[in-house]
Amino acid sequence: MKVFVFLYPIGAAISWGLIYNIDQKILSKLSPLSFLFVYFLLGTILTLPILFVNYQEIRSLSSSDSNNLWLILISTALVVIASFLILSGVKILGAPTASILEIVYPLFVTIFGFFIFKESISWYFALGGLLIFAGSAIVIGTAGR
Repeated sequence: MKVFVFLYPIGAAISWGLIYNIDQKILSKLSPLSFLFVYFLLGTILTLPILFVNYQEIRSLSSSDSNNLWLILISTALVVIASFLILSGVKILGAPTASILEIVYPLFVTIFGFFIFKESISWYFALGGLLIFAGSAIVIGTAGR
């Protein structure tokens, strides 16, 4: 059963690989801001029926403490900013280069988790994050050759 849990992030990685390439095609004709608007509008329309079927989700949100609601607001704002930045990167640099640069985010997850939420960092995570960063730098540095 535990092995199937890994299929979720692997499936997400496969989906993102396809999405970046599709986004590059879309962004050849649309601005990142226009695409982002359509993206979130359609995402809202597609997820609303799911929320209405599972109305407990809405009730649990309304009963969340104010600290959690602030985190939701901050997270949502960051998703919009990050989405705009990556779409702009895909438009300017192309999907492969933008995705390689973005892949260093696990390093930042670890750093922010440590400093903001006081999570511990194992040497394996620190080393892995640095290797991801180094690998991205190598790929980007040799991309033009």
